[in-house]
Amino acid sequence: MKQFIILLLILGGGYYFYTHGLQQTFQKINLEPKTLIKEQKKEDNNPVSASPNSQKNGLPEIAPERLSGLKISSSNMNKVEEVVFNTYDADTCFAYVDMIYSSGSSASARVINKYLTTFDVPDDRNKIITLITKYKDKQSLKILEDLMKRGAFSRKMLLNKIAQYNTEESTDVIKKVAESSNNDSLAAEAKSMLSEIINFNKMESGNRQTAARRMQMLMNDPNADMGEYQ
Repeated sequence: MKQFIILLLILGGGYYFYTHGLQQTFQKINLEPKTLIKEQKKEDNNPVSASPNSQKNGLPEIAPERLSGLKISSSNMNKVEEVVFNTYDADTCFAYVDMIYSSGSSASARVINKYLTTFDVPDDRNKIITLITKYKDKQSLKILEDLMKRGAFSRKMLLNKIAQYNTEESTDVIKKVAESSNNDSLAAEAKSMLSEIINFNKMESGNRQTAARRMQMLMNDPNADMGEYQ
């Protein structure tokens, strides 16, 4: 029962379930609480493996810390998701997205896109970027790249978020943008970032601290006066 209560709280639907009644809610989705717990335990007994998180070995598929998140079985996900999104409450839906994404679920991109399609208030949408960039792995990088292709957020902002990964995989994304973007301004910024990265990698370790500060300034403000960093 404790595990079930924790699940409800993490889903962010505590208020919703309290005001509408547990029995009524689960009758609506034809799901018994005991079944939910049983399926969740089954998922917990089959954890997904993750590769080591190091820049030398590249990004892991899923950051190891995400794998410890509370999970929900795929057989129950759609049922719970329907109820949660039917509340049309941004906080409740974001809590659900947080749970799905933080658990490393393969459904993360789909659920994030559903949230962005449902809510258009900037404050609600911007929470998604904070959530995605909380972890550094291949899945989160792919989600940022897809959002950039779709124009779901400012492409320059997303490009800067990608550059902050500072890995071989993120450099490959920046290179693709520099070579194929139809947006001249975005392509120019990607080329500038790529040039900085290449020069940085060629430097001796003693000069990298200054170069790193320069790169960070460019990411925060492409028009910044480099001054002493020139």
